Amino acid sequence: MARPAAARARLSASGHAPREAEAARDARAQAAGFVDARGRREYLQFAASAFLISFMYSHAALLAVVFEREGFDLHDTGLLLSLYAGPVVLFTFLSGAVSARIGVLNSCRLAVALMAMGFFSLRYTAGSFWPALASRLAQGTGQGLLLASFVTYGQSRLNANRFVYLIGLFSSMFALAQAFAPPLGAAVLNAFGAPAMFLEGSIPALAAFALTFGVRPIPLPKAGRGLDLKAALARSRPASLAAIFVNGTMFGFTASFLAALLEARAVPIGAFFLASTTTLFASRFLAMGVFETLDRRLLVACGFLCQAASLALLGAAGVSWLVAVAGILFGAGYSVIYPVLSAAVSAGLEPSERAGPQALFNTAFNVGIFLMPYPVALLIGAFGYGASAFCLAALALASAALLAAAALRRPEA
Repeated sequence: MARPAAARARLSASGHAPREAEAARDARAQAAGFVDARGRREYLQFAASAFLISFMYSHAALLAVVFEREGFDLHDTGLLLSLYAGPVVLFTFLSGAVSARIGVLNSCRLAVALMAMGFFSLRYTAGSFWPALASRLAQGTGQGLLLASFVTYGQSRLNANRFVYLIGLFSSMFALAQAFAPPLGAAVLNAFGAPAMFLEGSIPALAAFALTFGVRPIPLPKAGRGLDLKAALARSRPASLAAIFVNGTMFGFTASFLAALLEARAVPIGAFFLASTTTLFASRFLAMGVFETLDRRLLVACGFLCQAASLALLGAAGVSWLVAVAGILFGAGYSVIYPVLSAAVSAGLEPSERAGPQALFNTAFNVGIFLMPYPVALLIGAFGYGASAFCLAALALASAALLAAAALRRPEA
């Protein structure tokens, strides 16, 4: 029997209503900078995953204490800490090719799984050199795959609206945990021992792994576009690679030597790190949206100026409040440089083609972080901490001058 016309109209209206509501949600999400409403949820889900895995990774600041308590001498402890750089740099470089073979989303899952297994296994291997080294190398492999694959996926959930702002917030999730994860880990370590600390740090990593499910994958790139060195080096990208290497060098100095510098001057290390982490997150949350329309080279130049001023203060300062000012300046500079350069490297590329350029970009960044501390150590041995900080300040200042000159000579299109 045919339905009455009114009934058919009600059925038709009820079918259109959910689609219209979904279209409205997508429109609001697109106006906010996301590909659609589901893309906004996926972005937030991966940002939470990035925070949780970085919470575990931030416990690395305590490994030197753990290894010392396990009876390792300074030489073996140094090897366990420094050999980590090998797989990090290698697999950062290869992460684009890995993503092209297994997909960006699977690369994210593999990175989190390897990092979690490497860290948790130290609960059982930290007392013996070779097993501990195997755990560190497994974690380093995951660390190498992590940043490029996560940033590539985060970028794929965004459209052109507020791209730099949202990538800045996303990448800040990797740094946010550094403000409080090490103190919490230290409290657990001192109260219950190393096995409890490795368990406590690993639990968030399991949640990070779970959050990589229930999201849409990125299509695989076209054949031959996995590593994509040509795309990474095209147009202005060599300048971006050089700039992120310098930024990594600055970060590597603060991560490797700043605690010793401040300890020698009897200044609490929290004076710098709490100030820099707070400033980093606040500036990305509050100010990054203002920068969308500005020339990227001038923005990065301003970031390097802040870092130069910070390092110059560190070279001369001997009181806590000046070190805190240095932390504010460093956090402000660092907060701008990475997301702006990351966006520049991905500009004009489809989401499926960004993994290779991001891999090369983050390789340059990690080379600065993990390999430059050795020549900086030689500099410190020859001239001391203060003079070395001034030398790095000069490098940041020169980088700022070159970028500003390029921007003034040829304005950005």
